[in-house]
Parts: sequence; C-alpha cells; structure tokens
Amino acid sequence: MPVVFIITGVVFAFLFGITVGSFLNVCIYRLPHDESLLHPPSHCPACNHRLGVLDLVPLLSYLALRGKCRYCGVRISPRYFVIEFLTGLLFVGGWWALANRYGMLIYRPEIEALVGLWWVWASAMLVTFMIDLDTTYVIEPVTWVGMAAGLFYEVVQKWFDGVPIAASVFGHTIPWLPEAVPGMVLGFLVFVGMDGFGRLIFRKPGMGLGDAFIGAAIGAMLGPKLAAVSFGMAIILGALVGMALIVLGAIRRAPAPGAEDAKAAKAPKKDPRASKSDGPLQEEPDEELPEGRYMPFGPFLTACAVAVAFAPVWFDWAVNAGFTYWFFKNPLFGGQ
Repeated sequence: MPVVFIITGVVFAFLFGITVGSFLNVCIYRLPHDESLLHPPSHCPACNHRLGVLDLVPLLSYLALRGKCRYCGVRISPRYFVIEFLTGLLFVGGWWALANRYGMLIYRPEIEALVGLWWVWASAMLVTFMIDLDTTYVIEPVTWVGMAAGLFYEVVQKWFDGVPIAASVFGHTIPWLPEAVPGMVLGFLVFVGMDGFGRLIFRKPGMGLGDAFIGAAIGAMLGPKLAAVSFGMAIILGALVGMALIVLGAIRRAPAPGAEDAKAAKAPKKDPRASKSDGPLQEEPDEELPEGRYMPFGPFLTACAVAVAFAPVWFDWAVNAGFTYWFFKNPLFGGQ
C-alpha cells in the first residue's frame, strides 16, 4: 500500500477516534446515572456552565485550558484526555489490522463497514471497562451493542471473502450459523458457570451476570476459540493483580465460609418499610458485593479481549521485528 494512503488512513482513524472518544466520555459519565446522552448539552459538572465549541475540541481543549474549566477554574480530570487519546489509538489499531489484511481494498465500502463495526465493538469494550472500573456495574445495553457489532462483523467479512457462513459445534458443522453465535453462548455460559460455582462452594455470588454479558460480547467478535484464549488471559491477569493488591493491602481477602452468615445473624434487622433512594446507583444491588474494596473482573475481560482482537497487528509487528523467526528457531522451543 502506498505510504500516502497509510498516512491518510492513520490520521483519519486517529482524528475520528478522538472525536468518538469525547462522546464516550459522556457515555461513561452519564449512563451509570441513567442520564440522557443528548440533554442537557455538555457542561462543567462543577459550575454547570454550558461548554462552548472551543471547550470541546478533543485533546486540544484540555491542553489549551491546562486541565481546568474556563469558567470556574476547577481542575478537569485527566481521564477525559486519556480516554480520547486511547480511543484514537484503538481506532488506528483496528484500521491498521484490516489494512494489513486487505491492502488497498481497505477503501472498499464493505471493508470500511468492517472497520466501522470493529470501532463500534472496541468503543463498547472501552465504555464497559471504565464504567465497571468506576462503579463495579455493567450497563448491559452497551454489551448488546458489542454483540451486534461482532455478529455483523463476521457476516460482512465472510460474505466479502466468499467464505460460507458456518459454525462448528462439538465437531459438527452447522451451515448458516455464524461463529459469533456459539461464541456468545460460550462467553455467557462460562461466567454463569463461574457464578454458580462460587455460589455452590462459597455460598455467595462468584461472578455477576454483568460479566456474562461482557463474555457474550467478546465471544461475538472473537469466536469461541479466541474468546476462550482471552478469558484465560483475563483470569490469569486478574489473579496476579488480585494477589498483588491483597499483599499491598488494597483489597481484603475473602472471608472464611460461614463468616458472613454469622455476621448477618448479629446485624440488626432492616425495616422493610424503609424508603429507598431514587438514584439507580443508590438502589440496593441485586447481588451483594464483597466487603471492603472490590476488584471488578470486567476490566480484565475487556482489556484482554481487545489485546487478542489486535492479534494480526501483534503478529505483523513480531514478524517484522524477527521475533517469530527467533521463537521457532530457538532450541528451547524445539527449533533446529
């Protein structure tokens, strides 16, 4: 592919990505509070002043204002800048992966549709990552968007490649069934099973249904095999980070079986007539979270899924850097 087309594609993907990242910041802030994404218009959360056009230029406004509100001077969280920049990188990565595969065909409408669907899925994963990290809740409609993007991505890609749509289930090929469907089922059931295992062994929720919906969105895009790889990576990464946080005292160990029942017996009974707060985040959750600081698993799931989705980019980089040659020829790995 000519260099000018590569530069044009990368620049467009990044600029479009940071623009979408600005909207994702709105989603991350408003969705957990059940607020409209369109009304009221963007405003400073501290002084409530409506932001002007010059206050909303992705990345540049934050730098120009030195991370402070133009109207009240309150410091703006750097996460807005980081999310915009990260979205730009994700969009460039998705474009680059497909450009490596299709070359100049990247500018065909069908492949541009694939790029757009990849961007939608990556955006859903990023929004889910941040909301789960902030609140330990999963906004299920966001994962539904990811599922739809993954399903249509596979259909469009196989149609363009001239590959028949079929899925292998327990060694049997089922025609006209996209791999995204068993991927979604696998992703959902894995975490439902982990939740059931936690309830059976520890007599408490092992994993909420929110993670099951995340797993389904991952399975829709990656398919059963790659989804299973990303789940394994997430479990290993989550275990390592969890042990490190326990050692550092940032989160508590899980209580011994029976300890929660004993504590609940001593606790005063709650009056069922007591009123509840109207806010969606202030309502009592359906599933009780562990005591102390809670480490959500969803961010590990989404991060590892995006990393696996970038597999073509990683492999291409490794080939160009000579790492794959070193790996396969190294005697430690069976090379000659």
